[in-house]
Amino acid sequence: MYQHVEGLTMSQAFYKTVESFPTRVAQVYNPALYDNDGGGQLCWQEVCQRVEEIALGMMALGLKKAGRVAIMAPNSPYWTHTDIAVINCGAVLVTIYPTLSVNEAAYIVNDSESEYLFVGNREILDRVRSGLDQMPALKKIIIMDPAYKSDGDSLVMSLNELRELGKKNSDQYRQEYENRWKGNTLDDWATILYTSGTTGAGKGVILTNWCMSSRVDGAFEYFTNVGHPLNEEDRVLSFLPLSHIFDRCCSQWAAIWLGASIAYADSAATLVNDLPRYNPTWFSCVPRLYEKIYMQFQQQLAESGVKKALFDWALAVGEKALACRTDDHGRIDMRPEFDVKSKLPLGLRLQYSVADKLFAKVRAIFGSRFRFSFSASAGIAPELLRFFYMMGLPVLEGYGLTETCSAVTYNPMFGAKPGTIGPEANRSKVRVAEDGELEISGAGLFIGYLNKPEETEAAFTPDGWFRTGDLVEVDEDGYYKIVDRKKAIICLATGKNVAPLKLESRFATSLAVEQIFPIGDERTYISALIVPNFNYFIDIFEKQNVPYDKSKVKFATINGAQICVEVGQDFISQPILQMMVAEAVSEANKGLESFETIKQYEIIPRRFTEENGELTPTQKAKKRVILKNYADTIEALYQRHK
Repeated sequence: MYQHVEGLTMSQAFYKTVESFPTRVAQVYNPALYDNDGGGQLCWQEVCQRVEEIALGMMALGLKKAGRVAIMAPNSPYWTHTDIAVINCGAVLVTIYPTLSVNEAAYIVNDSESEYLFVGNREILDRVRSGLDQMPALKKIIIMDPAYKSDGDSLVMSLNELRELGKKNSDQYRQEYENRWKGNTLDDWATILYTSGTTGAGKGVILTNWCMSSRVDGAFEYFTNVGHPLNEEDRVLSFLPLSHIFDRCCSQWAAIWLGASIAYADSAATLVNDLPRYNPTWFSCVPRLYEKIYMQFQQQLAESGVKKALFDWALAVGEKALACRTDDHGRIDMRPEFDVKSKLPLGLRLQYSVADKLFAKVRAIFGSRFRFSFSASAGIAPELLRFFYMMGLPVLEGYGLTETCSAVTYNPMFGAKPGTIGPEANRSKVRVAEDGELEISGAGLFIGYLNKPEETEAAFTPDGWFRTGDLVEVDEDGYYKIVDRKKAIICLATGKNVAPLKLESRFATSLAVEQIFPIGDERTYISALIVPNFNYFIDIFEKQNVPYDKSKVKFATINGAQICVEVGQDFISQPILQMMVAEAVSEANKGLESFETIKQYEIIPRRFTEENGELTPTQKAKKRVILKNYADTIEALYQRHK
């Protein structure tokens, strides 16, 4: 029987969990990354103690009810402690992506009127310090690195020092703290998160306690109804940025509400190692990381002709078995109780028993307790989902926005339909406007954009539905499919409209192409800028002794991994690279309408990155910036092929 939680504020939900499961493991992490703090795990009572110390410390510093506190840090147990502590103080947590520049961070600090800033490490602290003159209202910066030693700057204190301040002032502020968290209401602001801003400055999305409570409650109810309920025995792996609503709601706060444990990945780059290490039952992920898991597996197979031939045979068997999971409407039943073997004829059943031993090696990547995972933030290729389903891994795609406090549609495990974002879910209401735009009402909906009344008014219909800006199609079963962002649609000079997302998705499982940026506004045909998978081709060149200018190769650390971000012109001119990219484009063009196909393209020697301003923190292309940066290249591309 499902137990509703909607009436609880976030503070009430936290204390209910602490009271219900005081000694149950709450957080699991790599102690080596945190100066062996806690030995690698904390129970809910220990989390509560730290939360209260931080909250009391913040009140001693002068944090008022409804005050604003910003956080600019990678995921960690301390991020969660701070989140709960600030909200328990009746204050508002303002999230900042840890990768943002000091100018972008200063904009958020000033726009939100934040007086306190938590930073994750020394590198972020130094970045912030370089622009302190842009943030005159800051009263204190708290660094969350347990190894940090004070350098005499009175503006900066460590998290440990803050906790000690809380202990010291416990008697003075304890009663006021109790009054604050117990006095929080569902209408009180809980957090402000800034949108990525692909077309301009980000907007501060205001979410109340009700937004989070109604969304979490709606999700738990939906999960129960579709056959995969969550409870305190579950464990989630947190690795997507907690500064974004996806992981913060679907992982962190879902676990807090349940009393489930949260495991913190060492970094996004260590996901493949962290999954079997921490053995989560669920996690939230984005398509790009699923693609990387798939491509790493494909690269390993390519090294052995025998292994590849064997696995190709297994996939053919898997396709036949998957058909037995699929109904006449294309919905696939991925529930664990669905006994696929019993549905197969004898010969295929024997083949599947052999093939499944190979599939088990892929399942092992996800750990021994894996039940399901979410995919959102961008569309995931249907063929990629089918691959994971053949392996027996329920990767379930949904859709949501910061403004909706995460998912409003979601593919149920008993009927997942690849290529769609599922039916309406989690107590949201969904409808389609006359022009095809998706509109949302119901649970989780934000109350407005901070300091932007005109934008807030424009975001809602006269009858109060939120305009998402996404164009969709809906099928006979009520499953929705994203076409693209309204503002992203390419309008050809011929009058035809092209959805870039449709083109980009064709390259999702390509080993050769890392990034693609389609072009065509007011042109007669589609062209594209293509960034090859530099790391992949470096491996090929080294194995085949292909010479290239290594002095032109540049690497950068992205999400904890060393990624090649730039190469020389000689690198992208290599015949094998040119051939593989041409094959990828040719394959992608198959099945497209003639006006949608990529007629011409330019291979470029530099990756689009957040650091050069061409991607948002959620890895979405900033169209205006890329068009400006490559204006000459694009013009030459069209002039060349007149």
